[in-house]
Amino acid sequence: MCAYPKLSTPRQRGFTLMELMVVLAIAGLILGLAVPNMRDFMRNNRLAGGANELLAALSVARSEAIKRQLPLPGGVAVCATSDPDTDSTPSCSGAWAAGASSAWIVWVDADGDWAPDNNAAEPVLARYTALDDSITLRSDNDGVVRYSLTGFASPADATTPTRNVVMCDVRGTAAAGATSPARLVQISPTGRARVSRTPADINTALTAIGATCP
Repeated sequence: MCAYPKLSTPRQRGFTLMELMVVLAIAGLILGLAVPNMRDFMRNNRLAGGANELLAALSVARSEAIKRQLPLPGGVAVCATSDPDTDSTPSCSGAWAAGASSAWIVWVDADGDWAPDNNAAEPVLARYTALDDSITLRSDNDGVVRYSLTGFASPADATTPTRNVVMCDVRGTAAAGATSPARLVQISPTGRARVSRTPADINTALTAIGATCP
């Protein structure tokens, strides 16, 4: 009779308590490094998105003003509003601020009165919803920018147009190296708009606004 060799059963080996503690310690260290970076990444994306959306709205208003060639003092404007999606006529809310007033609209100001009428002559061209509640906005003057047929930003008359909008979050404006986490959207008298993260630009704008951020 043939004897078959006896098969050995492989021994199953798990983690020892010491190995498990080392793995958990390493995982905790990696997580501790990753979470703050991810949090700042998300905050930076919100601020960058908000600043770029406002910059895009200003660009739309300027190009539409040049295209439409409305007689002065008419033009195409952007203003802060707390009701961008209303079925009736949206209203300009004054300076940009946190919460509902962090929204804005682009509209045709054919009669040059700085107020949207939302009719055939003054349609609303674009509506932008409010930014995330974590973002604080600070702006100077009356929360409106209007472009004339030349593409220049309209000067002050019955209304003083905005020239500086600062966006920040709980990190404030403190610089990390050469850049600040906050964003400044600045509109020159010629109508050119730009975004800056330079601490000097942001602090100068906040001084002109007369506020801090947040």
